[in-house]
Amino acid sequence: MSGTPRESDECASKANPGQAGSSWEKVRFPDSFSESEPASSVSALKAYQEAGSMSVFCHGHPLAPLRPYLSAQGIVTARDLRRIVSGSIVQVCGILVIVHTPPTKSGKRVIFITMEDETGLMDVVAFPKAQVDFAEAIWTSEVLTVEGRLQRQGRNGLSISIIMERLIMPWTGKLSDFLPRVV
Repeated sequence: MSGTPRESDECASKANPGQAGSSWEKVRFPDSFSESEPASSVSALKAYQEAGSMSVFCHGHPLAPLRPYLSAQGIVTARDLRRIVSGSIVQVCGILVIVHTPPTKSGKRVIFITMEDETGLMDVVAFPKAQVDFAEAIWTSEVLTVEGRLQRQGRNGLSISIIMERLIMPWTGKLSDFLPRVV
């Protein structure tokens, strides 16, 4: 990166790089950022700086610059869920809005998760079986990438939930840990 000021400097004077790297062989990340990079790289740099400095995103949704990489892996948006058939296995990625564990009749812990991507909100349900391997990541991550079964309920199937089967770990964690991959 050059030493010239950028538009993003108004939100963040400098960002601390997070951990980079992944064992997920299918993902190809750019090696560097330059002034000639497409707008998505500029957006990624802004999101990275904003995440590292103040956790407020004034230049757009922080997942938007990641969407080309997520889409290439078959990860769909909240908007896409509207046209997917109930019972299908889907992968979604979102920033955690709320994680909630209300009391249940059975006494077993069920985790209800609301996530947000750049197109809307998604509801995810993690039953005890999924929690065995992924509860810690659910409670400690800012971003979750979930694989699960799409479930439609209610009139015309408008109420959409994803019953979590697993997390996709290279796209789960702190936003500042994987934004550097695309900057």
